[in-house]
Amino acid sequence: MLTYQIDSSVLDLQESQDGTDIEFNIKLHHGGAVDGLRLVQQVFDSNTDYTDALFYAYANHEYKVIVRQEHYNDFLIELFKARLLRSLEWAD
Repeated sequence: MLTYQIDSSVLDLQESQDGTDIEFNIKLHHGGAVDGLRLVQQVFDSNTDYTDALFYAYANHEYKVIVRQEHYNDFLIELFKARLLRSLEWAD
C-alpha cells in the first residue's frame, strides 16, 4: 500500500472510496499546480485504457478524479512525479 503526504500550500486533497473506485477531490492553490495536474491527466488520456482515471474540472481550480482501484498506485505516482505530493512511500 502506498501512503502519501500533501503540501497544503499547493493543494487540498480528499480521497474517498466510491464503490470499487477511488474518488479524489482536489483543490489547487496556484497555476503551477494546475499545470502539474494537466500533465497527470495527459498521461492517463494518452493510454488505451479510457476508464482508468476520469478527470472533471470545476471552477476555482477544483477537480474530481475518479480512479479505478487497479490504477490507484499509478495515479499517486504520477501526482508525485508532477510534484503535487510532498512524499510517497510504501507502507506495510
